[in-house]
Amino acid sequence: MTMSMTKVRAFLIGTACLLVAVVTPLTQASAQDALKIVAVVNEDVITELDLFMRMRLAMLSAKLSDTPETRQRLLPTLLRTMIDERLKAQEAKRQGIPVAATEIQRRIDDLAKRNNVTTDQFAQTLESNGILIDVLADQIKTEVSWARLVQRRLRSQVKITDEEIDQALAALQAAQGQTEFRLSQIFLSSASGDEVSVQQSAQRLKEQLEQGADFAALATEFSQDQGAIRGGDWGWVRLDMLDPPVAQVVQVLPPGQVGGPIRGAGGYYVVLVKATRIIDVTTVSAGTVEMEQIFWSLSSNAAESEVDSAISQANTLIPRVQSCGDMNTVAPDAKPGIHRSLGNVLVNDLPVEVQPYALNQPIGEPSPPVRTARGIGIYVVCNRGGGDNAALSRVSVADRLGRQRLDTLARGYLSDLRRAAVIDIRL
Repeated sequence: MTMSMTKVRAFLIGTACLLVAVVTPLTQASAQDALKIVAVVNEDVITELDLFMRMRLAMLSAKLSDTPETRQRLLPTLLRTMIDERLKAQEAKRQGIPVAATEIQRRIDDLAKRNNVTTDQFAQTLESNGILIDVLADQIKTEVSWARLVQRRLRSQVKITDEEIDQALAALQAAQGQTEFRLSQIFLSSASGDEVSVQQSAQRLKEQLEQGADFAALATEFSQDQGAIRGGDWGWVRLDMLDPPVAQVVQVLPPGQVGGPIRGAGGYYVVLVKATRIIDVTTVSAGTVEMEQIFWSLSSNAAESEVDSAISQANTLIPRVQSCGDMNTVAPDAKPGIHRSLGNVLVNDLPVEVQPYALNQPIGEPSPPVRTARGIGIYVVCNRGGGDNAALSRVSVADRLGRQRLDTLARGYLSDLRRAAVIDIRL
């Protein structure tokens, strides 16, 4: 999805002219200043044109009116987000984290489908709003590579003990009949030390939400926690699962109303309670996943040599899979293994051996060979949704606790990158 150089030049000329009209309240730039540097992150630059296109993308996705007031509110937070993205992309590159072009393209195709247009029409809509689709592709690549980096570098540090699971299950049983909340949140880290600026950024986001901005779009664009990849959705939560200052606001917040900014652990929160319900531990579930599978059928008493052969064949295919689409590509080399899409399935309906991968495996990454009563399989999660994080299942509880701990580690990882970076803001 890369434009020809001729088309890029034409786009830049047109966008530079638009930049003068749209960004003038922010800078008194001429068209020739479209590539003016507004920040340097280590050796990477962020230009005024980069900032302009991301501003347009944020307003388009959040359904915000393009006004000087909106731009002024979003600018500090957006620039902070772009700086963090540069740091994430640099670290993912340094650690050799691959993201296949096919995976980025699939995500763009999915975005187009969700907007009921073709991919070409989607690209044209972006371009007509002053946005190169490559800007969106870079954002997706950074999001995917960072999530993959966090999983690979930090997941092994997350150890959830049986005692912790027992305590969480006991807390859930004790909460029977209490209220729980379907919560979305935007988190802005104060690790940079600029407390006032971060609080002001959170307040600006809240004001945009109160004026009708789409919460999920702003969370995806600005939230600095792992919930950003889910549009800020943290599912059903109990008050005892939240940071106390956040819990105090959530428990009195009417459904549909935005609360915050709230000073909590590590930064500021803006929250939205979507709904409330009374906890009934007999009705919760672990949610659904969309999965692709390559499976080698074997009886439960298959010879060890047959099992080893299937595992060996699976292991030769796994390095070639970096997305759901790759499963179909490698399928001809999997025979006698059979490739099929499992569609959208309940996690609880999957074999118990597969459930941990359905819950924990990074989206687009293949599982190791999994032995079930019916054979050997490798699985790729394409999407997740619809789950209750309070599910009465040791697997689900361990997953929730693991995600919380992983999110804390990821915040610390990014904070370390910020502290070590040379950042020069020139705006």
